[in-house]
Amino acid sequence: MRTLLAALTAGALIGTAPIGAGAASADSAGSVPTGPAALTANPIYKTGGFKPQACEEPTVRGGDVDSVRLYADTVSACLGRAWKAQLKKAGIPFTAPRVTVAYGDRIKTPCGTYRPGDTFGLYCRRDTTVYLMVNEYGIQEEFNSPQMLESLSVGYGYHVQRLIGVFAQETRAARNLPKAGVLALSSKVALQNICFAGAFIGSVWDSLGHTKESGADFFVSRHSYDGDDPGNGTAKNRMYWLKRGFDAQAPGACNTFKAPASRVA
Repeated sequence: MRTLLAALTAGALIGTAPIGAGAASADSAGSVPTGPAALTANPIYKTGGFKPQACEEPTVRGGDVDSVRLYADTVSACLGRAWKAQLKKAGIPFTAPRVTVAYGDRIKTPCGTYRPGDTFGLYCRRDTTVYLMVNEYGIQEEFNSPQMLESLSVGYGYHVQRLIGVFAQETRAARNLPKAGVLALSSKVALQNICFAGAFIGSVWDSLGHTKESGADFFVSRHSYDGDDPGNGTAKNRMYWLKRGFDAQAPGACNTFKAPASRVA
């Protein structure tokens, strides 16, 4: 199964129960950045590293969707604590996304109909929800290649990009760009997202009991299997930004909008 690589704009997933904290509000002070600075000079870049915290990954039992829900609930709470603190330092209001586990061989949503083997997760902008899509055969524990950890982190990262004004500015800027420019901007957004995911995962990797030596390398390098994807970056650049975030453990490492063109293709 592939990890999440796109943020979709359609609505809520039908017929699933939400898990996690939902859309609970946090610090309401501050304002969302607007204009080109939302991309190139966002205050999130000056918030430093993620505050150290000990997170845990509940055991996922083969074929057991309830264990996936517990996993998603627990990891989402950890993600929420991490990003809430960063946005507070940036002076940007924070709300947590909904997190939902969808179970079945074919999952019909307003975003489209999906097979869990084709896509593992997605973030729908309209209802600000992160979805994990699983079936009986796709539920398995992965220790040094934690697909659910990454999918949740990527989904949460897209939600953060919405909160900090990146999505809104992407939409505004894209109106005046040719198709090639739209794809180039989309790649920068997607590569920033995977860097955000890497930064969070790097900050909790040791506390989860993963091995730095072989596990982290394999975790990053497996992205080479997906190949290049216009609008989402090349495999080489996805690995670069995932590792850059993982090593820095800080969203400040993820300013793809000021990176050389060769790093955001």
